[in-house]
Formats: sequence, structure tokens, C-alpha cells
Amino acid sequence: MSSSSAATPPPAAAATPTDPAPSGRLAVLTVFALAVNAVPFPILPDIMAVRVRGATAHDVVARHGLSLTNEARAIFASVESGSNKVLARKAGEAVVRQILRKLGPLAAIATLTRGLEVYALGLLLDRYIDRIRASGSVRIDVEEATRVRDAIDKAVFHALSPALVPSSTTLRRGAEDLRGELTRWTDALLLTGASLPSYIERRLHAAFDEIAASEGSGLRDG
Repeated sequence: MSSSSAATPPPAAAATPTDPAPSGRLAVLTVFALAVNAVPFPILPDIMAVRVRGATAHDVVARHGLSLTNEARAIFASVESGSNKVLARKAGEAVVRQILRKLGPLAAIATLTRGLEVYALGLLLDRYIDRIRASGSVRIDVEEATRVRDAIDKAVFHALSPALVPSSTTLRRGAEDLRGELTRWTDALLLTGASLPSYIERRLHAAFDEIAASEGSGLRDG
């Protein structure tokens, strides 16, 4: 047998250029994460959530021309976390869901965290690879995945901090405003609601950047 057939180590060449993010794909995956909590079986939602998170991580990494080891994918896909704050929240999540379920429509509030976590995973994993990752390897291993997952989980909580200052954005005004008073107020309410995803995105970006820049994150070490 020739030496060329021997196993070779994972390549360390630079990744191919990033493909454009498919419009709406992360949003749909986030909706999937929200929907799985409506399944009336106690274990199935977690199993389905793992699948959604795994698919989200794979999609982001593949678009950057990279790959995930099976162990690394499991780190991103897990509904648990090594962060003490996240573990504490997980412990109380079931109790909160039971309480809110008795309040009718407000029960949906208990499922929003799952959707936010999936959205943050896709958004911030993409930001990490695009702006922070220093390694030239095309394979993300379990050690790297652990560091990134921990930073993402911390960023989700840090995004809620009143002290966090995200980047600002300004809505452009027309040459002149010909709307009536009622129309202006209606437009303001509608456009404020429509801007909420962008606001959440900017807060997550700012929180993640601060976590990545902090000592001990290990994200910029390659």
C-alpha cells in the first residue's frame, strides 16, 4: 500500500470565502426552537431543541468553509451549559413554565429563552468566525467549541445589563412629513416593533464583543 493512502491530519489551510447568510434562515430556526416547547411530551422538546441547535451551528460553520467535529457540534447543540448562571436559570425554568402555564397566553413567555438562545448561537458564532477567530484550521474542535459556547452563553445574559451600550441606529426621515398625527403615531408604534430584532442583535453583538475582549475568554488565542 502506498504512503499516499495513509491518514492525514486535518488541513490547516485558510477557509474559503464566506457565503452570504441565507435570508431568514436563522429566523426560521429560531421559530423552530420556540415551537418545540409546544410539544406535549416531557423529553421530546429537549431532543428536538438539540437538533435545532446542532443544525444552526452546522449551517454557520459550513457557510464559512469550516467543519465541526462531532464532539464540537455536541457542545453547541446541548441545551445545557457550563455557565453557573445558565445552569441556575435552567433549574428554575421548569418551575417558571409551570406557573406561567396557568396564566394562559402568558405561558409563551417561558419559551422565549429557548428561541433567544438559538438566535444568539447563530448570530454570535458567525461573528466569532468572521471577526475574532485566529486559528487557520478548517476544523473546530471540542476545546474551541467549549470556549465559544461559554462566551455566547455569557453574552446572552450580559446583553440584559442596563450598563451595556450597543451601537446606535437612526431611522431616515423623508424630505418632508405629510402624514397626519394619527398616522405618525401608528407608524411609530409599528416601526418600533419592527426594529426590535435589530436592537436585540446590536445588544448581543456588543455583549459578545465585551466578553471576547475580556481576559480569560481565550477566544482571541486561536
